[in-house]
Amino acid sequence: MSTSNKSVRFIHGLGKRKSREENGCFFLEGARAVGELVSAGATLQTLVVSQSYGNHIKPGSTQAEELDRLIARAGDVLLVGDQAFRFLAETVTPQGIGAVLEFPKMPTLSDILPKASRLLILENLQDPGNLGTCIRTADAFGFDAVLCVSDCVDAYNPKVLRSTVGSMFHIPVLRIEENISTLLTQIKEAGFDVYGAHPRGGTKAGDGRLFTGKCVLIIGNEGAGLTEVAKRGSDGLVTIPMPGRAESLNAGIAAAVLMYEVIRRKEDEQ
Repeated sequence: MSTSNKSVRFIHGLGKRKSREENGCFFLEGARAVGELVSAGATLQTLVVSQSYGNHIKPGSTQAEELDRLIARAGDVLLVGDQAFRFLAETVTPQGIGAVLEFPKMPTLSDILPKASRLLILENLQDPGNLGTCIRTADAFGFDAVLCVSDCVDAYNPKVLRSTVGSMFHIPVLRIEENISTLLTQIKEAGFDVYGAHPRGGTKAGDGRLFTGKCVLIIGNEGAGLTEVAKRGSDGLVTIPMPGRAESLNAGIAAAVLMYEVIRRKEDEQ
């Protein structure tokens, strides 16, 4: 194992979105999180281990076996002091193990559209937990891709990655540079029906007329909801019935409920 100040500075720089995008990689803490991404197919460039983490592992333990597995998969292993690891860490009490992993190779939207039948669009979603929930649920329900439009939080934000539990490497998650109007035009030309989530006034989510063909769900910003452009570009607005006293659901939960309705409709048709 080796250490270098330059390597530590580089990894610390990956805390910024610009650096992650320029280098095509990200830093993630935690043995479980790193192990899950490696199992999901992520390429591990550098495994980072603090001195105390390595010193406290008992030979022959499950923890030691997992560390050996990660070392075998890593292109390089970097041993750092505990203070240096705290400098890299986002969490208050870091485990002392993390990794630099490569971005997954993503298809283009043009590659996806001819084969897809279910897509999720996220417009201006800001909360990392909500984005992570949306990605993980889309993966679980067999959606073909997640498209992040406008000012969405970065999908490689560490909080997003930890909450997806490997799903970033199971389902394409694309950052779309075009505006929502251009994107919806392209999607409709490919034969999709577009449904925008709306807190009230839309067609009830359980209506049998919904989600009968190739479809797209749009989830808007946590506070502001869908933009007017997204509403106008939708073929219909969909509302989740809420007979209780809560005024709304958070974006991640709303997306999960609507995605379930999509797959339930597909199963009813079979």
